[in-house]
Amino acid sequence: MYEAKKLCFIIPEYYSSAATHFNYLYKLISLLEKETDIFLIVERGDNPDFLKKGYFYVQKFRILPLRFIEDFLILLYVRLLGYQDFYVHYSFLSAFNASLIIKFLGGRTFYWNCGLPWLYKRGLIRKTFELLTYKFITYLVTGTENLKKEYALHCRMPLSRIKAMPNWINLSDFRPDSGRMPGLKKELNLSARNKVLLFVHRLSKRKGAHYLPEILKSLSEENVVLLIIGDGPERPEIESRINNYGLSARARFLGRVPNKDIRNYFGIADIFIMPSEEEGFPHVLLESMAAAVPFVAFNVGGVGEITPPEFSEYLAAGGNLEIFVEKVKKLLYIDSKYLEILKQSELKWVRQFDIKFAVVKFNKLLN
Repeated sequence: MYEAKKLCFIIPEYYSSAATHFNYLYKLISLLEKETDIFLIVERGDNPDFLKKGYFYVQKFRILPLRFIEDFLILLYVRLLGYQDFYVHYSFLSAFNASLIIKFLGGRTFYWNCGLPWLYKRGLIRKTFELLTYKFITYLVTGTENLKKEYALHCRMPLSRIKAMPNWINLSDFRPDSGRMPGLKKELNLSARNKVLLFVHRLSKRKGAHYLPEILKSLSEENVVLLIIGDGPERPEIESRINNYGLSARARFLGRVPNKDIRNYFGIADIFIMPSEEEGFPHVLLESMAAAVPFVAFNVGGVGEITPPEFSEYLAAGGNLEIFVEKVKKLLYIDSKYLEILKQSELKWVRQFDIKFAVVKFNKLLN
């Protein structure tokens, strides 16, 4: 008799109208559970209605001591139920607790982390706890081969304990609704003459949001409108600077938009911009490719590895805003035939990241 593999999957949050890329995790888990016995732990949020037959637990406590105890006890309970593999998405606490439990009861911990966290100052306690977690886990999982090497260097881990798992996109779902386009443009007060730039990210310095006013100012002579999707600590400063430049009419601050609706904003965009100072394996680039929207980005983290060869000239060195703007201008005036070649290269390239391949790669990762 066939017995499904058992897997405990830990995610940071679940909300039905998520405005984050955690939304892609939910779809992956729903596909994995067709052949896998999944126990899902949600650190905060709602009951996961996408889970059809697995078990789940949504954590209750936010105060750290109580959260630590609750997290440890639920993971111990799951291990005693016979789940030996734990896949933890970003949570150091759950990765630490799961690793501690399997030290005594056996099993494996896979911990996903994908970024450049070593670029930013952390307190001694936090840094020590993170390094201890990296030491305890069975495997670290990150997005690309080059990021594996970076993590090995900065987290003091052998490459043999680091695995690469690309991010993914559901290509069948990520298709702009053509019937929605005219109405959306009208809502945003966009004319046929406007060139639309799109930024989708948290409004933080890590994601380059503080560069947006200067980018818009450098393009003030162009008929450009910048759509800014996301929220975060930099928003008041960004709005103030754009207003001081007299460019408020050229910017649309849209706040947090549910991930399921993002596709329609890509559908009206001419260029996607990603001036991030830190990236791992950005889903937003996959979304840009899936919508055939040309992009300009800083070449940080895993960006260069996931970019089509045809777009290498549209990557700028991290922090070089002058070159970044030049590349945006180049795309604004690109020949229509070459623009179509670029768009087709995106559509072809992004196929390798379709979720159906991610399911296969994820299962190989565990096996």
